[in-house]
Order: sequence, then C-alpha cells, then structure tokens
Amino acid sequence: MVKLSVSFSIIEQYRTAVVSKHGREIPATAGGIPMKRFMPVIGAVVLALAITTVAVHATQVLFRTPRQLGAESALVVQGRVTSVQSYWNPSHTKILTETRVVVEDTFKGTRAGAVTVMQLGGVVDNVRMTVHGALQWREGEEVVLFLEPFDAGRYQVSGFTQGKFGVERDESTGEAYVRALEQRDAEMVGVPGAETGAVVKPKKMRVAAFIANALGKE
Repeated sequence: MVKLSVSFSIIEQYRTAVVSKHGREIPATAGGIPMKRFMPVIGAVVLALAITTVAVHATQVLFRTPRQLGAESALVVQGRVTSVQSYWNPSHTKILTETRVVVEDTFKGTRAGAVTVMQLGGVVDNVRMTVHGALQWREGEEVVLFLEPFDAGRYQVSGFTQGKFGVERDESTGEAYVRALEQRDAEMVGVPGAETGAVVKPKKMRVAAFIANALGKE
C-alpha cells in the first residue's frame, strides 16, 4: 500500500501544511485562511512525491475552548453518523473523506435533516493518505459537532478536530452526556495551565448544560 503523510502546524491565524518524505519537510503555507483553501497545494505536493514510506510528525493545533468553538462555528448540531466514504478528488491529487450525519438537534445555524462533513485524508484502493491528528469516524456513533463551511452545502469540523464531541447515554435513563475526544497525533498549543502543569481535564457534562455553556446561554 502506498502511504501519504500530511501534518499541519496551526499557530494563531497561520496554518502550515507539511508533507514529509524520509524526514524531509516541504511546507505549503497559507496565512489566516480556511484549511480547504490550500488543500489543493498539499495534494499537488503529495502526488509529486509518490512516497511509499514517511517520517511521523505531530500536528500542532491552537487550543479552543467550547465557548470559542461556539462563537466561531456557523453550525452546531447533535446527530448520528450514518456513512463514511473516502474518494479521490476530480483531479486525483488528494483523498477526501466524506461523513454523513443525520441531525437530531440544531443548536446554532440553519436547521437541516442531515449534514455532510469533509476532511482531508482516507484510504482508497491501495492508497492511504494520513493527516496526523485527523478525526476517526464510525457509523452509528452519536456526536455533537461544531462546524464551519467547507464549500457550498458541506462543512468541516471547527478547530481542526476539536469541534467533534462524543455522546454517551446513561444506561438507565437514556440521558445524553458529552465527552471530549482524545486528540491523537496532535499537539495542543495554548492550553490553559500547560506551563505550570495545572491543566484541567474536561468533565463529562449533560448535553444541554454543555451547549448552554458553549453558546453563552447559561
């Protein structure tokens, strides 16, 4: 299987895509613009490399609180994943993963019966394109999503991956609780208390309380 590897460095308003080959980094930088705007540049570099093995890098992500995610997102919903599909873009320069989510509740933005969530990376045939720190999706999982526009009619998760929260339900009451997902292969930048070692881990919260806090409706 051919393996393509992509890392992102996101510091304040600057996002740098890094494609690596045997430890060598080739950056493609775009300052202060949505990630989707420079995805074609990443894909072109990846295709040109035609790599089979790559060095591992971590993705740097600017930490966002739920309140910040709520303010920055165009759409906030709760729903269930119904399908996950990866495919090449029309020019065959990058692999995209498309996740379909049936919406149960809309907390911010225009109501819709379902949303399509896009991200770079995935597996098609014998080619795997890996974006370090990218989200994993599973059919049937229940989620709360903070979303920003990807293109017409489609969205991407806000805060790179931070805008996806898992939903757990109490076995006896069925009440829904939000839990923060583990950030894998991602280095959080600007986490409160990180310098002193006093990082506060997020608590499991009822969905209603979590949304009220995130959207400033407490």
